[in-house]
Amino acid sequence: MKILIIVNESPWGSSLGMTALRLARVMVTGEARLAAVFFREEGVYHAEPGRAVDGGTICLNGAWRDLSEQTGAALLVCSAAAQRRLEKAPQDGFREAGLAEIMEVMARCDRVVTF
Repeated sequence: MKILIIVNESPWGSSLGMTALRLARVMVTGEARLAAVFFREEGVYHAEPGRAVDGGTICLNGAWRDLSEQTGAALLVCSAAAQRRLEKAPQDGFREAGLAEIMEVMARCDRVVTF
């Protein structure tokens, strides 16, 4: 089963980014295959490296990159949201994607989970 995860919330605005990461980690231990993670709206901040985290919080940017390396899942950042919110283009495993590409990924997936 192919899964697409969509993350709408910023890494610090709520715990949904961490919840999405935990779910993705659990799903890939079974028979599910993580096709991609799409970061949109405030979720594009997950693609921004170098954010300070406190001692009790993991760096979600690095955790998403690690998961992508382990699974081969694409880390896609909404191009429109990135242009409005980020100072520079996503890098280090994250890349911008437009609506047409996301629709193609959705069509290939069995499930879409949104946070």
